Amino acid sequence: MSKIDMNDQPYCRHGCSEMDNVDHVLTMFSCIIIMAERGAHLSQLLLDSSRPSIFELVAQEGLNQALRGTIKFFFRVCANHYPETFGVTFHWANEIQLAFDCLLQSYYLRNHGASFAENFYGLERVTKNDCRLNRRAKICSLISLSFLPYALSKLDAYFSKRQPSYQRHPVMSFSSIRFIYDLIVLINWMLYTWGKSVTHSPVLHLLGMKLKHGGENSSPGISLTKIIEMSAFFIQFLEWWFTNQSSQAKSMLSLPIPPPPHSVVQNQNSKPRTGACPLCQKQWKNECVLRVSGYVFCYRCILPYLKENSKCPISKLPATPNDLIRIFANAE
Repeated sequence: MSKIDMNDQPYCRHGCSEMDNVDHVLTMFSCIIIMAERGAHLSQLLLDSSRPSIFELVAQEGLNQALRGTIKFFFRVCANHYPETFGVTFHWANEIQLAFDCLLQSYYLRNHGASFAENFYGLERVTKNDCRLNRRAKICSLISLSFLPYALSKLDAYFSKRQPSYQRHPVMSFSSIRFIYDLIVLINWMLYTWGKSVTHSPVLHLLGMKLKHGGENSSPGISLTKIIEMSAFFIQFLEWWFTNQSSQAKSMLSLPIPPPPHSVVQNQNSKPRTGACPLCQKQWKNECVLRVSGYVFCYRCILPYLKENSKCPISKLPATPNDLIRIFANAE
């Protein structure tokens, strides 16, 4: 057989050989096949009616977080307006919130197989094999829904108070552990979005559970449930409203305190003497007080000074002749 001389291959007008063109075509064809497979995979995920979307999961997580602070928010507002009655109760707001959360979540887990927020968005908890939760799984779910957030909030408050002492010792702090946990949660969210994981939460992954859309009978039909759901959104709105008001008040309180006004008098001889006009250093005649600073002057001394300088000669505060108040102490 004769060897093929690569230099004898025909070239296109751009300087590429026919073999290179074939390679480009094969590469593009492979990319199209991969993209088609990815598109089919994503389409299959979208067509899966039992699989919740990432937006539903984000919404129910947000509602869960807002619900945990309802009792504490209620007692905080009451303690601000009625400190004698609710001042002591506010210190136990976290524990009262834990008890309320346990009652609410246990009711929904027992009757609907989901938490309050999950049931609100039409979701339910099942095992990874699409089986309903048994008694043990519901107890584990109750612990993860109520006691785990309570413990994390207590640890956050404890380590935030001891933060200066931990900064002296270069050890792995609690905030670093929380950062690693939040990073794991973020990775789990991304894997769920890409269809690489059946559950969005590492806690659910450890419990062997996942969320799916519930059946027609999963939607609550009790009037008490409707009242609780509407109250949750109303309390969430109130929390946003009072948080916005308090943030505005804090922004006003955070303004820097202005420095005290400096006196224009620099030497000892020019300082105002008691019982004398600060300008002429003599006994008052037709005395008047400048209300912006409280100093007493002779009327004929302070009036031309204010017209020319528009400020107090001692405190340098802005002033006009309208700020003068005549004093009739010697009037009979």
